[in-house]
Amino acid sequence: MAEVAPYVLRYWETEFSALSEGKDKGATKLYTARDVKIISRIRELLYDEGFTVAGAKKRLEAEITEGRFDDGLAPAPPLAEQRKAERPAPAAPRKAEPPPIKAPPAPDFDRRGVLRELKEIVRLLDRGRK
Repeated sequence: MAEVAPYVLRYWETEFSALSEGKDKGATKLYTARDVKIISRIRELLYDEGFTVAGAKKRLEAEITEGRFDDGLAPAPPLAEQRKAERPAPAAPRKAEPPPIKAPPAPDFDRRGVLRELKEIVRLLDRGRK
């Protein structure tokens, strides 16, 4: 019905707790209408919407928690539509701000003296290497 191979269903039963609820291991696999609906949704999430198994697991659990399978509600809208709905409205254009006030220049210091000290440090370091 869901066009999924049996070995894939067995794997999904190990990954998705919603499919393994109420099933005995080793017993004949009988799926309820709800199970078929869940299998179809897993297939959509993995194959059509491109979710990973972990992502599909989270999404499916959220949909089940919201009651989408038990109340007969439609599945959640595609992720792209959800993201569009979550985006905030564009912000209003900002008014031009006045240019920043420049701080007064720092007090002048003896640049030549600093340069002499740096040259002396370099000379001392070079003498230590030789």
